[in-house]
Amino acid sequence: LIWELQQAPSSLTKRLGSVVDVVFVCKYGDKNLRLYEKCIWEEVIDLKEFEMLTRTKLESAKAAVLEFVDENGNGLWSFPQLEIIKDLLSTVQYKVAGVKDFLAELLAS
Repeated sequence: LIWELQQAPSSLTKRLGSVVDVVFVCKYGDKNLRLYEKCIWEEVIDLKEFEMLTRTKLESAKAAVLEFVDENGNGLWSFPQLEIIKDLLSTVQYKVAGVKDFLAELLAS
């Protein structure tokens, strides 16, 4: 698979409560794949057990997303949240960033 870096489409960047910076896309057979990491912000009510106080705070969580997309980049189906999707994202980031070549060049000099 040859993954390419793309700017995140507005359909992903304009969602309230989540942030997507970049996406990776590739074609496998007749399927278009999109892979990205989204940071989700959620309001959480924090209850202080002994103080009888509640306060709302924002917490973030990251999720790796792999999905089938159509020719226009519209999401068709997302794979379930699995650890292997996070591993795939990490591998694709490593490959697209050219880390292997950079390290080889750095060590050769």
